[in-house]
Amino acid sequence: MLKEIKSEIFREKEIKFHDGLNVVLGDNLGSNSIGKSNLLMIIDFVFGGNTYIKHNIDVVEHMGHHKFFFTFEFNNELFYFCRGTEEPDVVFKCSQDYKILTSFKLEDYCKILKEYYKLPSNNLTFRSAVSLFSRVWGKNNYNVARPLHNVSNEKNLETITRLIKLFNKYDEIDKEDKELKDLVQTKSLVNKAGNKELIPKITIKVYKKNIKEIEKLKGEIEKLSQSIYSPTINISEIVSDKVIQLEQQKRILINQKSYYKSRLIRTEKTISNSANTKFDSLIEFFPNVNRERLEQIEKFHQDISSILNHELERAKKELSDKISALDEEIDEINQKLEKVLNPENKHNVFIDNLIEISSKLRTLQLENSYFEKLKKLTDDIDQKRKSLADKQAEIVKNISDTINAKLRELNTLLHDNQRTPPLLKLTASNYEYQFLDNTGTGNAFKNLIIFDLAIFSLTELPFIIHDSFLFKNIEKNVVENIISYYNSLDKQVFIAIDVINIYNKETQKILQDKKVIQLSKDKLLFIEDWRNGKK
Repeated sequence: MLKEIKSEIFREKEIKFHDGLNVVLGDNLGSNSIGKSNLLMIIDFVFGGNTYIKHNIDVVEHMGHHKFFFTFEFNNELFYFCRGTEEPDVVFKCSQDYKILTSFKLEDYCKILKEYYKLPSNNLTFRSAVSLFSRVWGKNNYNVARPLHNVSNEKNLETITRLIKLFNKYDEIDKEDKELKDLVQTKSLVNKAGNKELIPKITIKVYKKNIKEIEKLKGEIEKLSQSIYSPTINISEIVSDKVIQLEQQKRILINQKSYYKSRLIRTEKTISNSANTKFDSLIEFFPNVNRERLEQIEKFHQDISSILNHELERAKKELSDKISALDEEIDEINQKLEKVLNPENKHNVFIDNLIEISSKLRTLQLENSYFEKLKKLTDDIDQKRKSLADKQAEIVKNISDTINAKLRELNTLLHDNQRTPPLLKLTASNYEYQFLDNTGTGNAFKNLIIFDLAIFSLTELPFIIHDSFLFKNIEKNVVENIISYYNSLDKQVFIAIDVINIYNKETQKILQDKKVIQLSKDKLLFIEDWRNGKK
């Protein structure tokens, strides 16, 4: 727990704290700007907060950079630290007389506090746990309708997740969430590999077609395997079937070659017949013919012929390439025929066929295997999402039921007459904090305090901080009951309150007994007063 805070800027150089309720007491005039909220913000600062640096910038402007020295006690052992405004991201470990020994980052300091305060969830940081429940003027986390929001623009999912972590139930969700993320990542990698053609990617239609082809190929492999070793199988007949198959393929190729060969011959003939025409003999019999006109006609004819010849040459090359390709395929079939017809290599035919069919079978099986893996991944993701959603819904419902039961208990405890308790309507992605009977400011802040007390009682939350503005409009007897409840708690509660003479003597006694400092318009927190330009 926090034991003390010291600073040169304090009028009282050190402020001592104790178990349970710690009261920053104002005067009965309700004087403002005397340091009540500043001290609560400094307490938040020594617990690792940063709002003091941003919101209380006037303190630095008027008093310069300054340090706070503070002590914690855990398991009867004292720990001494220092944190200042000039280097707020650094915390110093100190000796008993506050001589600086070592330094570490603020993040590491918060990890130390989390360990000392034994916050159970591995997924919850110390500041994420405590910052929300430090309700100090300037932090803007006191929207009465959104008590789980640390800042107004925080997403509902983040606030609910933090609540689940605070109840130490997130580890159950986190395990399934990590499994889901692993599945999604694996599916993404498989899809990327398929898109880059690193692994085969097929459709359901191709998958079903492959199944039929796989069965067919398995049958062929079984037949060929038996043929090699069974004396009842006539190898010559099987070889003959192979020869017939190859001859049929060869005949098709030869017919294609003949077709392209005849087209090539006609093309070559057309090219050779496109020679230039001479007009000398024509002029000899018709000396008066217009030779210039004839040459113009011939020039046009030559231009057309040039274009046609270019196309014909291109066609000739394409035909020659096709004929060459067909020749290669025919040669390949001839080699297979020679191999099949060689009586010494009949068994090689079976081996080659087995290899060829097995290779094709393996390809189809691989395609279907990846298809099945991808489908299984998709099914597993869907199932895991449902399982995760069900787990979240169950956990959220249990937390919601527990909180609402505590809200009812506290509401009954704080009200002498029966009042409708506030209700937290909680889902895995949204929440609503309802109070229907009385929507006035005082009742709203009372319900915010009740909410914090419920969470404080039900979790390992180490402390809460409530500023004086929360109490201003709450009914007198309700504040008295709240103070009494604060005083019954073992964990540290830090509050600021003033005008206590309106409360009953028992409440005044509690507040006086539990005060850590009393401030007034003439007794400020700081050694300097810059109200209204004072120095």
